[in-house]
Amino acid sequence: MDTQELNQKKIDGIDFIKKIDKEIEDDFIENYKKLNIAGLTESFLIDLKIFEEILSDNEDKLCCKFYFIQQGTSLNLGLSFSDNEECPIKINNRIDDDILYILENDSIVKKDFRDMKNDFMEAIGSKLPTHPENKKDTLISYPLKDINSFLHEMKNSYPNIDRLKLSMFQYSPNNINPSLSAHFTKRDKRIAFCVHVLFNKRKASYDQGDGYDLGNLRP
Repeated sequence: MDTQELNQKKIDGIDFIKKIDKEIEDDFIENYKKLNIAGLTESFLIDLKIFEEILSDNEDKLCCKFYFIQQGTSLNLGLSFSDNEECPIKINNRIDDDILYILENDSIVKKDFRDMKNDFMEAIGSKLPTHPENKKDTLISYPLKDINSFLHEMKNSYPNIDRLKLSMFQYSPNNINPSLSAHFTKRDKRIAFCVHVLFNKRKASYDQGDGYDLGNLRP
């Protein structure tokens, strides 16, 4: 994918809907598997209808933050609908508090996951390789308008979307696409995920759309 096409795939300069080449995605997924850390979940499924309902319920918030958390002995994801995109979770019994959810099976349920976030940092998170700038993987943050724009584009591109699949991977430098080399080197060793839509269910399986690099890691 050339630079011009990449620019066309961005929303407001953010990489949320940037399609990732399958060869690069496969390379990053293999990096993640090779970490060989007990409890690392390889992918997550989200029921699209439930996700859209929750997005609508929290439409007055500015952004949605995906936190790495640990549920029991396994990596899970917590979602925070917030008026800011910074790392700290804001809960002070006020109207502008963050609203917290966790992924549970294919669904999303309201739950305070702050202890699970700490559990991740002390257990699975402590075993992850350190980013060259000594940054720890904590969360992935996007404005709600970008998520809604992404879902709108996917619905125009794929029929009968039923679920989202979040495939975990680990960035590393590579030369598969030279125009993205600096992008991936900057994120070296960090874990994130790419998003696929699942559609047209056929018996026990779905067709899977292209992967999109979520990419916007904080801190």
